[in-house]
Amino acid sequence: MKKLLRILVLIMLIITLFQIANMYALYKDQLEGEYTNLLGVWSIKVNSTDISSGGENLTFNMTEDNLVYLDSDRVKSQKMAPGTQAYFEIIIDPTDTDVAVLYTLNIKLEDVTTANLKLVNVENYFQKPGDTEQLTNSDVYTNNETNAHEALIPLTRINDKYENHIKLYFEWENLEENNAADSELGQTENAKISIPLEINLKQYTGEVIGNENG
Repeated sequence: MKKLLRILVLIMLIITLFQIANMYALYKDQLEGEYTNLLGVWSIKVNSTDISSGGENLTFNMTEDNLVYLDSDRVKSQKMAPGTQAYFEIIIDPTDTDVAVLYTLNIKLEDVTTANLKLVNVENYFQKPGDTEQLTNSDVYTNNETNAHEALIPLTRINDKYENHIKLYFEWENLEENNAADSELGQTENAKISIPLEINLKQYTGEVIGNENG
C-alpha cells in the first residue's frame, strides 16, 4: 500500500512539474512577444543601400560617381584641379524607422592619396522625395579639425516622411609644397578621387549634439 502511494505521489509530482514547465514556456513566449512589440523598427537606407541588418558602422567610398563639380572660370567643366571645389551628396532615408536617429559622418581625408582635399562646408537639410522644399537641419555639429559631422534626425521628420540630405563640400588645396604631386596627378589619364567615409548611426536617446558622445 505504501509502495503504491509513493508511486502515485511520484506521478503527481512529475505531472505538476510538467505543467509548471509548460506554464513557464507559455509565459516566456508571451513576454518576449510583448517586448518585441515595444521595440521600435530600425529601417534605414544610405544612398539607397539598406543597412538595417548591418552593424552601426558602415564605410562608403565616395568616388567620381558621386562627385558634383562646382563651376570655375579656371578649370574645364566637370573637372577638378587645385583651387577648385566639388561636393558629395549623402541621402539618409529613415522613413520606415520608429525612433529618432543620431549619426556621425567621419570623413577620412587623411586616407586620400590622389589629392590634398579640405572639408570647407556642410549642408544638412530635410526634403521629401519628389518635392523641392528644403528644411534646414539645425541639430548639427561639424568638427573641422577631425572632419566629423554629427546630426540628429528627429522623429517628427521621420513620421512626416522626410529624407535627410547631407552635402559635403571639398576644396582641392592649392599648396606650394604639393605642386609636384598635383602636376603628376593632373597628367594622369582617368585619375580618380576616392574618399573613405565612415557612417555611425544609432538610436537617439537625448545626447547633446557635438558633445563627443559618438
